[in-house]
Amino acid sequence: MIKGIGWCCLLWVCILANPAFSQTGNVADINPDSTVRVGKIYVTGNTKTKLEIVLRELDFEEGEELKLSDFAEKVTLDQQKLTNTRLFVFVEIVPLFMSEKEVDVLIRLQERWYIFPLPIFKLADRNFTEWWVNQNRDFSRVNYGAQLIHTNLTGRNDRFRVRAQFGFAKQFSLSYQIPYINSEQTIGLGFSSSYTTNKTVGVNSISHRAQFVESDNVIRRAFSTNGTITLRPSFYTRHSLNLGYVRSSVGDTIRDVNPEYHLRNESVQEYIRLSYTFSLDKRDYIAYPLTGSLLTVQLSQFGLGSFNDFDMLTTRLTYSKFFDLKGKFYFANRIDAYNNSAQNIPYFVRAGFGYRPDFIRGYERFVIESNQYISNRSSLRFKVLEGVQELNRRSLINQFRTLPYAFYLKIFMDAGYAGNPINSTQNNFFNNEWIGSIGLGLDIVTYYDFVFRLEYSINREGTKGLFFNFKSAL
Repeated sequence: MIKGIGWCCLLWVCILANPAFSQTGNVADINPDSTVRVGKIYVTGNTKTKLEIVLRELDFEEGEELKLSDFAEKVTLDQQKLTNTRLFVFVEIVPLFMSEKEVDVLIRLQERWYIFPLPIFKLADRNFTEWWVNQNRDFSRVNYGAQLIHTNLTGRNDRFRVRAQFGFAKQFSLSYQIPYINSEQTIGLGFSSSYTTNKTVGVNSISHRAQFVESDNVIRRAFSTNGTITLRPSFYTRHSLNLGYVRSSVGDTIRDVNPEYHLRNESVQEYIRLSYTFSLDKRDYIAYPLTGSLLTVQLSQFGLGSFNDFDMLTTRLTYSKFFDLKGKFYFANRIDAYNNSAQNIPYFVRAGFGYRPDFIRGYERFVIESNQYISNRSSLRFKVLEGVQELNRRSLINQFRTLPYAFYLKIFMDAGYAGNPINSTQNNFFNNEWIGSIGLGLDIVTYYDFVFRLEYSINREGTKGLFFNFKSAL
């Protein structure tokens, strides 16, 4: 394998490998059931990324013999896998047929920009609609600060983040994740810690609207730390085991308003959480998939050992499927199911529609909390436009010379059902009822997995609204 091959040599390799210079004739004339042998694998463009990280995603190796049709399929899938590492702006795998029986492989890469010292300026509320409508566009409900993100710290696809946030919620956090620590590149590790203080806290919900209490002093402090070990035995499957510790302390202001914010109205609640997650991910593009599927199963036990202020087992199942209907039409569908086994659930670990990752479009203004719920989201998409815009040829940074973009018009339909409400909440008219919505929207997909959603929806109750978000709904 050759890293950083010279462009002059690369040009000659391409010329000599061209069927026009070959005695065997055109590649199209080769029988797809014939056997080819993979010769040399050339990789170019991985200036920062280690070679082994690139080769980890390949389903063939030097010297391997396989059917031509199988080789062509592997090339397509491996190009998708390299794209989904989120390390590269551009990925291309080019077969170089030296003869009917032997093929070299050229992998052309353009790395992303990895270091992002970024300001923090974001709304503290669940979504833009919550802030704009329910909180009357209150700019005191804004978080600001700074963070440093490195998405390829040592060239091994390891991710580092440090964050200092002020404003509505003060938070300091640190995280690091490395996907592989062993020579077989199957085992990875990660850790994160955060400390948060709040002077304004969401303490309950009435009529599915979040209720807050405010104070001139800090009325909630939360510390969390966790470690994760991952196992990726194959290209598409991943197992993850996470062990974490959480400590939450609240003042009398919160305890007076909602005695069930913590169990037994305690001022301090702490627990150890153990979670196991399995995923089978065959999506073509993680940020905005058009084909493939994703299956995720997660089991989480809250309360272990001496830190067992409460005992709670949660189960989450997610399945998404994406179809290419041809003619620039695509269909996407996602099913989510959640169950919490506990009879008494403290409000500070609540879950339901309106909290990530669960939502029903058309109900952005509401929170529908429950210990059991199920949802289905679907979209029919039409690709209106796709391309790459050249921004500045003279830019010293290659990663910012062009701007990729794609526009999709869509029709969507969502439905969901939430079971019994959490005890402390009031006037829960959406619980134990099917809710749903239909609508039209526009998705814009561009740089660095950025997705912008503009959606107009009408829900089951006849409420209409125009909403926008910054992540794919499916």
